[in-house]
Parts: sequence; structure tokens; C-alpha cells
Amino acid sequence: MKITQVEIFHVHTRPQSGQRPILVKVSTDEGIYGLGEAGMAYGKGGSGAVGAIKDFAGLLIGEDPFNTEKIWEKLLKETFWGQGGGTIIFSAISALDIALWDIKGKSLGVPVYKLLGGKVRSKLRAYASQLQLGWGKVRRPKGPKEDYAEEARKAIAEGYDAVKIDVLGFDREGKALPHLEGPLSHKYIALGEERVAAIREAVGPDVDIIIENHARTDLVSAIQLAKAVEKYNIFFYEEVNTPLNPQLLREVREKVNIPLASGERIYSRWGYLPYFENRAIDVIQPDLGSCGGFSEFKKIVDMAHAYEVTVQAHVAGTGVAEAAALHAEAAIPNFCIHEHHQKTLLPEYQELVVYDYQPKDGYYTVPELPGIGQEITDAVYKQSDYVVVK
Repeated sequence: MKITQVEIFHVHTRPQSGQRPILVKVSTDEGIYGLGEAGMAYGKGGSGAVGAIKDFAGLLIGEDPFNTEKIWEKLLKETFWGQGGGTIIFSAISALDIALWDIKGKSLGVPVYKLLGGKVRSKLRAYASQLQLGWGKVRRPKGPKEDYAEEARKAIAEGYDAVKIDVLGFDREGKALPHLEGPLSHKYIALGEERVAAIREAVGPDVDIIIENHARTDLVSAIQLAKAVEKYNIFFYEEVNTPLNPQLLREVREKVNIPLASGERIYSRWGYLPYFENRAIDVIQPDLGSCGGFSEFKKIVDMAHAYEVTVQAHVAGTGVAEAAALHAEAAIPNFCIHEHHQKTLLPEYQELVVYDYQPKDGYYTVPELPGIGQEITDAVYKQSDYVVVK
């Protein structure tokens, strides 16, 4: 079997989220193809990932898709810039690597999790993620603390026993707040605490609450907020400062009594290594679409296991990314919890894939179809900037 072409789909801007998913389809001379996704639909720089995939795709033509280790190393070492790493480089490698594993599974007639070592568990506990944007088919920033409590109640009513919220993303009118760096004014600490308190009161003592900062706080302000909300029994505290300096997270770790999580913007085993060595992190969150794909995810989480660090794959993409994450998490012993993102409820994302995988009573089962168990719809072809490399 040989790879014959790579198709790239830069999906047009989604009307509610304003995001542009990046999907790939790798085809072979035996008619079997695989799907992948680059984790750069949001923020700025997605077009860079599209360009990198286009440039890297030529290195796949003529290769055997089963040789994932060879191809991964080729993309790292023979592109020159691969060894410099970074978001764009590893997102491009990730999208292609996911597609290759999808091909392997389809060719053998087995789901990808079986190729990764088989199921460690039959169900994956999930949490409802990003409730500050609402929980349902409408995405809208929330302002009053009562709204935060209400969105949490919606998720709990569906069977979830864990929720995640960014409590300092928006002001009380739902308008975006600036980055909160340095000593925090009391008004911001009070804003964050009142929202956490309202959620805790709404969901009761047994539901886990995750607080995410999206690295919009720094060392000082993250510690201040943590001190204010520790008493509400926070499950973990996510991306509290920039991941560019691992030592800073270690300082937070020493001063905060909440487990720390990060990983959305950490890539490859080399990126995670300093966090393991100084034990600055309790839960890692590698994204299959940017950490290096299945091939690298498995290496990262095996390293984490040696440091007694648990894993929650970061998931904020289409149903392609969702399916890939479910396979990866099912096959690891140090799984923590699965992120079920608010975006997966939006029609603008659901229309892109054939299978709308959703949890039941707060738990996911893993797709049993061959490969990752996902297909893209005609909407992807009709609503994308399209590039093909043969």
C-alpha cells in the first residue's frame, strides 16, 4: 500500500464560534483513506498550519502508511524546521499522523484503540467544558453569576458530574476581559469567586468543578485567584499561566492547594519533559491535533505515567478530533477524564461529520468502527478552501 495524495480542507468560518477547522484526507493506491485534524481552528495562525501540511504532504507520497514511526521521524528531521518544533509544525505533523493511523485501522478492519494496546476501560468519564459560553446549541458569553449556575445545572441534568468554566473570561455583561497579569484588583477576584460559589451552590458538593484560565492570568494573578476559590474543592486548575516557562508553573504548584493542569499549548515529548522533571503538573492535556498525533501522544502519556501524572486529552475540534481522542484515551492506564467541549453541541460543527458522538449520562463509549470511526460530510467539501497534493 502506498500513499497517493493528501487533501487539505480549511473549513470556512463557523458562524457562531468564528473558527476555521483544518481537516486532512490521506488516500492510498488501495482505495483506503484516513482522516486527520490540525488543532488550530481558533486563535490566529491556522493558515500557517494549512501551509505546513501542504509542504509536508509531498514527503508522504509513495510511502507505506503503516510506517508511522518512519514518516513521523521524516517529518521531524527532513523538513529542517521540524526540529524547531512549535504549534504550526506539530499541528501539521499531528493531522497527517492521525490520518495514517486511521488508514491502518481501516486496512486491518479494527478500531484504532486496538492498535494502541487495546481498551484499558470500556467507558470514559467526561466533563462539560466551557460553560461560560453556554451549554447547548447556542454559543453566547455569559455575564451574571446566575447564568453560570444555570449552565452548570443544564449539564448536570444531562448526567455529567463534572464541569469546566473560565470564570474570568468575561465581565458581568458578558464582554471580554483583558489579560489579567500582575496583582489582581479585588473586583476581579470577587468576580471569579462569586461565579465559582454560585456554581458550587447550584451543583452541590459531589460534582467536580474545573477552573480554566486560558493562560490569561500570570504567576501572581493565578495564585491570587486560586487562594480565593480553593475552599470550593476545585478538581483541577487549568492553564493558569503561559506554558513557555515551565519553572513558573512549579512556583504556582508550591503555593496552591489545587491540582494543576496544562497542555493545550505544549507539544511533543520534548515539550513535556521539563514539566515532568520538576513535577510542576498533575494532569497533562496533550491535544491529538497539535502534540504530534497518535504516535507522539502515546509517547508523552507513557512518560507521564512514570511521573504519576494523569492525562486528559485536550479536545476542541470537530468530530474527527473527538473520535481520535476517545481512541487514544481508552488505551492508556493513566487516563483522568475526557473533555466534552461546548463546540461539539453546535450545528455548525455537527454538520461536518457523519457520526455525532456524544456521551450518555456523562460517560463516553469508544467508537467500534474501523480506524477512528469517523467520516466527513459533503459540507466539508462545499465549505472549505481546498488544496490537494499528489
